[in-house]
Amino acid sequence: MYNLTKEELLCSLREQLYFLDSSLSNFSHHDTIEGLKNKVIGYPVAVKVNTEIEAKRLATIIRVIVHDTSNGRSLLTSLSIKDNIKYIDTKAPDDGRLHSMTGMRGVHGANLNQYFGLVAKVNNGNLLTAVPLFMQHLPEWYQGYLRKDFKQWWDDEVINIKGNRLTRSSLTLNIANKDGGAHIDGSLPEEYNIIKNSDLNLNIKGVETPFEKNVVYASIAQVAWELLNSIDNIS
Repeated sequence: MYNLTKEELLCSLREQLYFLDSSLSNFSHHDTIEGLKNKVIGYPVAVKVNTEIEAKRLATIIRVIVHDTSNGRSLLTSLSIKDNIKYIDTKAPDDGRLHSMTGMRGVHGANLNQYFGLVAKVNNGNLLTAVPLFMQHLPEWYQGYLRKDFKQWWDDEVINIKGNRLTRSSLTLNIANKDGGAHIDGSLPEEYNIIKNSDLNLNIKGVETPFEKNVVYASIAQVAWELLNSIDNIS
């Protein structure tokens, strides 16, 4: 069996970081795609999907970079740098607020039994769009982000709806292993399914405003952004 050299592994890491960056850019467009550009033979295929489904690809890339199993090592472990990195934690505190708007640390109104630590909001007419925090945070905030050891970062709870909880780890692996990243199961774990399909509303002065877009997808995009910005000095 041939063992990859350090330079070959570094080349693979650069490729995976490019994939993260590219998918994050596509995710952020929030475009609706109705056709396939390269389907030119036979009948056209109508797809009508939103680019936020890049979240499924993002989860798979995150898994490749950091997730170790008894059967395989992550790319960072193969490079012996996984435990040397301090991972950026942008998670907002679980304080009964939805932390979100540019220039504000948070706005009141999130239901007390709902916590989305990695999600921001953008006003969109009569709706609120759920977006990853990096799309709202100001550059001057960057230096204030916490940095954590891998296990603390990976196992940190980022979503809680009525006691249904997801960490960065379980969020990533449910999407990658069960929900279309690298594999599609015929069934989804109950906890993940409840969180993915729960409606999120913000109550401002008695007015309930619903969210559009998927808060699970917005959350995994923020995990990808954290990881991309945590890895430095690869040479």
